Amino acid sequence: MSDQNNENLEIRDYGIDEYVPMNARYYGVKEMASVWICANANPTSWYMGTIVGAMGLSGAFLSAAVGNPLVYFILALVGLMGFRIASTTMGLARVPFGIVGSKLPSLINALQFVGWCGVNTYIAAIPLSTLLSSPFGMDTYAPGMIILSVLIILAITSAIAIYGGAKLLGLAQNVAVVCLIVLSVWIMVQLFRSFSWADIAAWRLDAVESNAQWTMSFGAAIDSFAAFGFAWVMCVADYTRYTKTKAVAMGAPLLGATFGMMWFCMLGAISAIAVAVKAGGVFDPYAADLSYICAELGMGQIANLLIVISTIAVNMINVYSGGCSTANVSEKLTLKLSMSVIAVLSVILALTPLVLGSFLDTFQIFLGFLGAAFPPCIAIMVVDYFFIRKKKYDIALFSRKDGPYWYRNGVNPVAILCFAAGVVSYFVGQRIPAVMNSLGAVFFCFLITGAVYYLAAKATGQGKD
Repeated sequence: MSDQNNENLEIRDYGIDEYVPMNARYYGVKEMASVWICANANPTSWYMGTIVGAMGLSGAFLSAAVGNPLVYFILALVGLMGFRIASTTMGLARVPFGIVGSKLPSLINALQFVGWCGVNTYIAAIPLSTLLSSPFGMDTYAPGMIILSVLIILAITSAIAIYGGAKLLGLAQNVAVVCLIVLSVWIMVQLFRSFSWADIAAWRLDAVESNAQWTMSFGAAIDSFAAFGFAWVMCVADYTRYTKTKAVAMGAPLLGATFGMMWFCMLGAISAIAVAVKAGGVFDPYAADLSYICAELGMGQIANLLIVISTIAVNMINVYSGGCSTANVSEKLTLKLSMSVIAVLSVILALTPLVLGSFLDTFQIFLGFLGAAFPPCIAIMVVDYFFIRKKKYDIALFSRKDGPYWYRNGVNPVAILCFAAGVVSYFVGQRIPAVMNSLGAVFFCFLITGAVYYLAAKATGQGKD
């Protein structure tokens, strides 16, 4: 599609059915890479690392090295779709699911960004509470301090995302990357002053009988990385629609997200293993909390501040993309109002660990939800764009009730049924030992859904409009 109406263009956030002209796009390789590095180089990825640390250093690295490039290659494909069509990810979902049918993945997507924002905020609330309470000798873990910290984090996050939009978000990620580099190098230097690489590399989970509860298969580890990654695939086009070139739209998300996850996940895994070595081999990921590790290594309040800054940076992505998804659910909601809704719900979710008590258990249940819901959606979108409609989408028809994307009352029943079958296949895959010892249930679900949708779409003559 060629650029139209290029005169008097303004740099702004475009609507779902508005094509973004090339000379209104502002994301270069530095900004786009920073967005995706920060998306994954954060305390939540650290927690991922502490969980897969149960596999030992080599097992954690192998599962990360296999799972992450695979899922972020899919991220790059959807990023290319966003660059070419210039709509949001949930806007692109209007083609295979139907204009009304796309509200289903949009609603699920909005809820996941509330989830991520809540999870990240709770993790960062502890170091911020430490910063606020220490000068006055107050209890860091007092509910009142945690609540105050959650409110501060989300107030800053929301203000930047809502009033700065995608452009300011990209600039903020550049600052966050610098903070993350300082924090991670500092942690590694301090860590290896106390522990030897040989001891960390030699540690094994089965050396202590009580560690059996943390046993993790290779497929389960792949599932954790894939579920985490597919959550980002659901929003990548929100940003690549503003990229200047195809190479930036594909390469920067692929390399940035893969590097960010490998970086912080391995930091978390190494730290969890180091804590186990110190405890005589007993593994406990709860004891490898990022803020706790920084405190144990004597890194002080500067480290806590860096953790808070990095969390605010990634939460900007969650609030912005959550707003884009919510805006597709209801045309009455503006993007800014949608982001406000996401922020308020995130506050509520961030405070639930104060009631539930077990954060890691809640986090793993949340990852399971992502693994079941998002691979089927993305499989349908990728197969539809590249194989059914042969890259021929028309953004001018994204809201037309008399157009080809209206189907039956705005819903494509073929896509909805294939999506449901894909969700079921995820839970089936979890019960097949061969799947869980190899590629995992998430990629199994993705492949099954893609194949089923391709056959169903061909059989029903879709893509010939």
